[in-house]
Formats: sequence, structure tokens, C-alpha cells
Amino acid sequence: DQSILLALCLDVKNDNPMDGLTGEQMGGYLARVLNQHDDWMVYATALLERAWLECERTHGRERAILQIQALADQHSNRLTLTQSTFKSVEDDSAPAQERLRNIHGIVYPPRWDMLRDLAERYAKIGIVTSAAEMFEELELWDEVVECYRIAGKESKAEEVVRKRLAEKETPRMYAALGDLSGDPRYFERSIELSRGRFYDAHVALGKFYFEKGELRKALKHFLDGLEIKPLMPNVWFRVGTIGMQLREWDTALRAFSEVVQQEPEEGDAWANVAAIHMHNKNPAEAYPALLESLKQNRNNWRVWATKLYACIDLKKYDEAIQACNQLLDMKARRNAAEGIPPLEERCIRAIIGGVLRNYDTARVSKDEACISSSKRSLLRLRELLDKMESSSKLEPWFYEVSAYFNGQMGWQEDVFNDLMKEYRAMQSAPGWEADPYRIHKMTLLMKDIFQWYLKDGSKESLTKCKFMLSGVAKKIRNYFDPSDPPKELADFDAMIEKLNELLMVFKK
Repeated sequence: DQSILLALCLDVKNDNPMDGLTGEQMGGYLARVLNQHDDWMVYATALLERAWLECERTHGRERAILQIQALADQHSNRLTLTQSTFKSVEDDSAPAQERLRNIHGIVYPPRWDMLRDLAERYAKIGIVTSAAEMFEELELWDEVVECYRIAGKESKAEEVVRKRLAEKETPRMYAALGDLSGDPRYFERSIELSRGRFYDAHVALGKFYFEKGELRKALKHFLDGLEIKPLMPNVWFRVGTIGMQLREWDTALRAFSEVVQQEPEEGDAWANVAAIHMHNKNPAEAYPALLESLKQNRNNWRVWATKLYACIDLKKYDEAIQACNQLLDMKARRNAAEGIPPLEERCIRAIIGGVLRNYDTARVSKDEACISSSKRSLLRLRELLDKMESSSKLEPWFYEVSAYFNGQMGWQEDVFNDLMKEYRAMQSAPGWEADPYRIHKMTLLMKDIFQWYLKDGSKESLTKCKFMLSGVAKKIRNYFDPSDPPKELADFDAMIEKLNELLMVFKK
């Protein structure tokens, strides 16, 4: 009956995920077996299962490992921490015939398997020297070397490796010696002994050359290793990064595609797939990869920036506006050291132009659904511009595009306000009068402002416009040689002369 209860317990373990609820279900069966036990081996099996369950709990882990240690020790005649007297070895242990009585009705691991499990658990909680001694007893030399390395005993680890190589040369031990010494010749010897089939040596050589900056050699060894063991997403990811650095875009795309096939939740790999497609001028392929990347990590501003470019190329302007809003929010929340850039002029111009074109097309088609959708896009765009204006100090180009948008929408008062803000922003920029391009932009702006004041026509407005034009023209004249003034000054003189004529009318 107790063996059947243990079988039911294992059935729960095999059919359910290993979480707290499964442990509680198994605990009921184990408690019943431990409460009334008649067989030494059945009792030991129940104790072992309970110890495995308790190892998953933080507070009971150390006690559970000591229980596993005791269960492993009772199958030997040696004195140990949990078996410290000859009486416990000889008199308290069950005889062999009692141990074997129900052995075929339970699942009890062999002693070497239990010792290996115990050593792994010791290593996980940081008792690596004891774990190394257990692994050495089991002749698991890779684990012995790794434990000594973690414990900081590289000399001891190297001693073990050289001792094993003195007995027999193996690819695995040469690779371990290469890790310890940092000498690539041992990795090459490992590959030679394995006839090129030892994966770890190829990858170790790839890492060695990668750290040395020899990317071509690193890429070759990584790919050789992946031919042997292709289901290694971490190595594929590194191959992808090397491919991007070497500008071998097909190799990089293949590598990152392998990563997302093996690890669909790897957001950085999705982002790199999208970046490669964008480099190849293929935004339609980049777009779904960007969506997958943002599913995994919505806090990567670089992915949002790439999505902004892709959506503009694909004319998905609503999603482009969403990406702009996300970038503005991140820039407001994050530390300046992260280097989140401001929104680019070309992106905002493209969004405004695209949204307005869609609205005009919808009005021409007289499709009510399209008109309603376009109006919502215009509202989102207006909200984005307001958010940009309130979030940080802006460049003159922002007020220029805002004035254009407001003019297209017929909001004339907002147009004039934007033109004046653009004028103040350009005036506050140091050295604008020395830059021919900015002088040209200032001239165009002043022509627009001049036209607005002419429409108003009042004496006060004309006088104000005259002072503005005279101030700008004077600043430009003071910088340039009088014998070679910029051609834009002629435009300023013509506008000032026109204003003087109009003001003379008021005087008469």
C-alpha cells in the first residue's frame, strides 16, 4: 500500500508543472507514508522525495540537503557527518535482504546518481569545494574543474586537468585546460583530437578571438560549432552581433532569425531582426519584428525609434504618433545619461504631411469612415504637437511645421502665434546672423510675418513690423562687410520701404 501511495505521488509529479500547488499535492501522499512506515526502503524513498520538495523552498533547503546527505551516506560503511559512529553503520542500518525486499515496487535512484544530485545542490548554494570532492569521487571531471574554478582554486583545477591528460588525452580536458590557461593552442588540440566534432572547443575559440577583436576568426569558429550543435540561441545571438559589425547582413539576419525561432521571447533578437530589415530598406518585414520585440520589452527607446521610422515608411501615421508619444514619455522619465534623442524634424514633417494628405484624400472620396478616421488622426497629431511644445525647449523648425499644420487646418490665430514663437526662437539662437542658411530661413519667416501685419493694416501693427524688420536687418548688416552684403538684405529694404509708404498714409 505504501508503494502504491508513492506511485500516486510520482504520478502527480509527472503530470503537473513543478510549482507550489504540485508540491502540496505530493506532500499529502508523503505525509501518509512517513506517518506509518513498515519498510526501510519505502521510508527512505519517501524521505528523499520530501527532501527534493523542500529544496524548492528557501527556508528548508539546507535541512533538505542534509537529509539527502544522510540518505546517501547510509549506503556506505564510511564514517561521515551524518553517520558518525560504527554503531550507526553496523547496527542501525537495515540488512541487505530488507533493503531489497520492495526495491522493484518503488523508484529509488542508485547511489552514484544521488551523490551527483547532492553535489549539484551543494554547488548551487555555494558549497563548491565539497561539491568538487563529491564530483571527484564520481569521476565527473568537468564538474570538478568547474567547481574549483568557481571556488577560486584555478591551480587545483589545472592540476586535476593535467593529471587526467597524463593518463589519457581527451578533447574535453584539453578544452578545460584552454579555459584555465587562456591559451588557444589547447582548444585547437581539442578540436584536432575530436576531428572537429567537439562543440565546446569551437565556441571557446570563437569567444577568445571575439575578445581579441579578430571577428572573422571568431565568426568562423562560432559557425563551425553551430554546425555540430545548432540549438544554441546564445551563440547564434553572438554570431548575429558579429555579422552586424562586419556588415554581413545576410549572416546576421540568419543568426537572429535562428534566435527568435528557438527563443521567441528574446526581444533584443527581434529588435535586431527589425534593424537589419530597416538597413536593407525593407520596412514591411521590419514592422512585425518590431511588434514582437515590443511585446517582450516596451521600455527600449531604440526599438520605439526604429518603429517610428518603419511606420513613416509604411504610412502608418497613427502608430508613428504613438511611437513619438512613447519617446517623449521616456525622455521625460529617464536619466539624461541614457541619451534618448529628441524627435527629429524630418519625422514630424513626414507625419504632418502624411496625415494631411490622408485627410484630403478622404474628403475627396467622401467616404465617411475614412473621414472619421482621418479626423481622429488629426486630433492625435494636434495632441502630439501640444505635448512636444510643453515637454522641452524647442528648435525653430517645430514652430514652422506647427504653423503649417495650423494653416492647413484653418486656425489662423494659432498660425500667427507660431510664427512669432519661431521668430523669438531664431533670434535667441547664437550666431544665426553668420549662417547663410539661417539668414535665408529668417528672411522667409519675416516675409510671412510681414504679410500677417499687412492683413491687419493698423498703424500699431505696421509700426511693430517695421521695428522687427529693421532690427533683423541691422543685425545682419553689422556682421557682414558693407561692400558685400547678403542678397536677403534687399528683401528687408523692400519690406521696410513698403511699410514706410503705408505709415505715411496714416500721417496724412
